[in-house]
Amino acid sequence: MIKKIRSFLGLKQKAGTTDFSDFFHHASSEEKTKVFREVLRGANEDQRKLVERYDREIANKAAT
Repeated sequence: MIKKIRSFLGLKQKAGTTDFSDFFHHASSEEKTKVFREVLRGANEDQRKLVERYDREIANKAAT
C-alpha cells in the first residue's frame, strides 16, 4: 500500500545499498581506520606533487 502511495505521489523508493554504504555500515573500526589512513596518504601525496609542480612552474617563470 505504501509503495502505491509513494508511486502515486512520485516519491522514489530508497536506492539499494552500495559497496560504499555497506563499508560504512558494516566495516570494523580497524578496517575503517586502515582505509582512511590510505586515503589520507594518497591525498597528501597528490597535494605534495601539486605543490612541487607549482613551485617548479614559479621557478621556471622567474628564470625567464
